[in-house]
Formats: sequence, structure tokens, C-alpha cells
Amino acid sequence: MSDQINVLWVCNVILPQIAKAMQRPGTPIGGWLEGLAEDMGRCRQVRLTVCFPLYGVPEPVKGQAKLWSGEADAAAREAGSPPAITYYGFSADLKKLDCYDPVQERQFRQIMEETKPDLLHIFGTEYPHSLAAARAFGKPERTMIHIQGLVSVYALHFMADLPYKVRRQYTFRDLLRRTNLEKQQKSFVKRGVLEKKAIRSCGHILGRTDWDRACTGQINPKAVYHVNEETLRRAFYREENRWSYESCEKYSIFLSQGSYPIKGLHYMLEAMPLIRRRYPKVRLYVAGEDISRDHGLKDRLRQSAYGRYICRLLDRYELRRSVEFTGFLDEEQMCRRYRASHVFVCPSSVENSPNSVGEAMALGMPVVSADVGGVKTMLTHEREGLIYPVSAPYMLAYDVCRIFADPVLAKEMGVRAREKAMRTHDREKNTRQVLELYEELAKGPADRPPAEDTVRK
Repeated sequence: MSDQINVLWVCNVILPQIAKAMQRPGTPIGGWLEGLAEDMGRCRQVRLTVCFPLYGVPEPVKGQAKLWSGEADAAAREAGSPPAITYYGFSADLKKLDCYDPVQERQFRQIMEETKPDLLHIFGTEYPHSLAAARAFGKPERTMIHIQGLVSVYALHFMADLPYKVRRQYTFRDLLRRTNLEKQQKSFVKRGVLEKKAIRSCGHILGRTDWDRACTGQINPKAVYHVNEETLRRAFYREENRWSYESCEKYSIFLSQGSYPIKGLHYMLEAMPLIRRRYPKVRLYVAGEDISRDHGLKDRLRQSAYGRYICRLLDRYELRRSVEFTGFLDEEQMCRRYRASHVFVCPSSVENSPNSVGEAMALGMPVVSADVGGVKTMLTHEREGLIYPVSAPYMLAYDVCRIFADPVLAKEMGVRAREKAMRTHDREKNTRQVLELYEELAKGPADRPPAEDTVRK
């Protein structure tokens, strides 16, 4: 092995820097990977190769991309980092996201023969390619899975208290796609089976909450669990981007997603009438596509069953003028939308450590979140934010009203939230921990197998 550690990343999404190099549209999800890639790419001890799924290609697509721009570019040059990283887009099929594809395993073997990685770092277990990569590498002692969400557990919370009729309903769009909410949940269950196999095939787990430690420990108690927090996107660290009570739109709420039941938009809409009784001017902003769009027959034909249910809630509670879908937002646009809002709400039915909560905290704004997954690892109730029972929209309404009614509470929680987030999402610390872990794994297996429920920080 050379002085450099040869690391192969397997990601679920294309990094923005690589998408730009390939002249492909980027994705609004997985933004935290961008920051870690920049920081890790500047480390001279590491030679980084990144893999990600590409839909509609028969064979892997290879290329090089520049990871840095602006201030990051200057830091990279100063550190003597290489001007670009190598990437591989492996073939993936949107219609087979819950089926194991041996072709992907073959492609990973081909990629690994070319790159000869010292260790494999898999980001997420939500898709079958994670298992394919682990099997192709075949070295559990040098394989690390970075937990994002866990579909095997998410499947248990997928319906999020939706009415039975909505769960089984088909719209025209659903019929064309041969799916509905019930089938989507079953797909999560199938993906969860493959997820568990992937977790059992690795020797190291990288996580950050009590929730992901508990879940992965029950799946693979022999794996070594390492604690490492996530790195946020650059805009959320800047002092000039801090939230200000004085400049925000009063009585406005921001949700970062609402496209499917787990994200809990329907809970938020159930809470809105209760909030509106006290604050008639309340306004809700939801990032992403307007799944309730209903301006004619064409829109109605495109609606999913969940979108139609959201549409009914908007009409039932007369919320059309109080709710705005922003469309997809890039990093800077998301940052501005957070800062413009009075409070950030995470009403999800399940989460691990939602990056949206971390971003809101980093900006120093008040947060209200459902008590799910690893949220309580991120913030303390009544200190950095407010946490309410997930199936209680009336408590969500109560907590939002508390923030609206008390500017001092909002400001103090925001200050404490930013202080906590700056410690949790410390870029240098998090990068250093990952680098130390790479160095440890690259040395090879320990003299004896790790004890059950081993945790290293």
C-alpha cells in the first residue's frame, strides 16, 4: 500500500461537482456529502474515487471532476491536493430499486480492479447497490457503511397515520405507474431485506444517533460502531447567514420536504387550523414540488394518492392561501428560505438525524420537531428547540404558537441551537475523525474480533 489511502466511495446520488462536470442536472438531496467530499478531497493522505448510480447507461461511465471552487479551491491548492477526483457512474434501473442486480456487482468488481481501493466507504443502505458493492469488495474488515436512513425501519412508519382508504387508493398516475402507497411500503420492506444483508456484510458502521446505533446493533451486533457527525453545506456556517428575528417573516413556518407520507406534511396541515385561530396570518412554506397542484385536468391526472389527500386537507381547512410550495431550491435558496421564516418544523414520522434540523440549528433559528428517531440526539427539548409527540398535531400547533408568542424564547433557542450545531457539525473535527478512521481501517483487521456492541468515538 502506498502512503496514500485509496478510498472508494459509493453514494446514492451524484455529487453537485460531478454533475456539473458531466453537464447533468444536480439533485437537491444529499447536500451534506458535498461538504465532506470537499474536505476529504483536500487531504493529501487520501486518494478519493466516487461511485454513484446512473440511470439508463449499460456500463460504468468514468471521468474526472474538480471538487472545489472559490475559497475551497484556494485551500485545496495550498494543501497540494490533486486538481480533480475520479468518478464512476454505474448502471441502475429506476424500475428495480427493490431488486438485487448482479450486473451492479459485476460492475463494482470491474471498478475495483481498476481503482484497487484500500477500503470501501458506503453512504447509505437504502438501495441494493450498497449490498452489491460490499459483496464485490469482499473485505468486511475494511468495509464501512455510513448510516443515512434505514428503509427496513422506515417501512414500519411509512403510512404515518394516514386513513386506510388513502393507503389503498389509486389515482390515474398511480395506475399508470402500477403503484400506490401500500405498494410503496411493500417496496420499502423488500429494500429493507437487502439493507440488512448489506449491514451484516460490513465490519464497521458509521453513525451519529442513539437510534441508528440501536437499529444497526440489532441487525449486526458484531460490527464496530463509530460515531461521526455530518458536515453541512458551506452556506449554513457563514456568520452573515444567521437567522434574525427582526428580519424574518413573522408567523411563517418552513418545511424542507413534503413529497411523501414519512415527511409528515399532513400532520402539519392538521395543525394549521389550530395555529390560525391565534395567528390568522400564519403562512406555511414547503420546499419541493407542489404535490397538491390542482389547476385543471392535467394536474389532477398527475396527482399521486398522497398528493390528492394533501389537496383534500388544503380544501377542508381552507388553507390554499396559507400554504406555498417553493419548488426545488439550491443551497443558497434554501438558506434564504430558512432565514426568512419564523420557525422551522420537522413533522416527520421517522428520521435518523435530519439534515434540515441541523441546517436550521446552524443558522440559529428556532426549531420544532417530532420526537422521532435520533432527533433527541441532536437537540434538547426546551433548550435548543421544542420536541412534541409525533402523532399529536395539536401539540405541534401548541409548540409553534409558543415560538410565535415569545420573541425572547425564539431568540434564545436560536442562539443555543447554533452553538450546539457548530459543535456537532464542526467541519474540521468531523473530517479529522473520518480520516483517522480511514487510517485505522487501512492498517487491516485488529488482532482480535471486536466485542459485541463495540463503540468507538
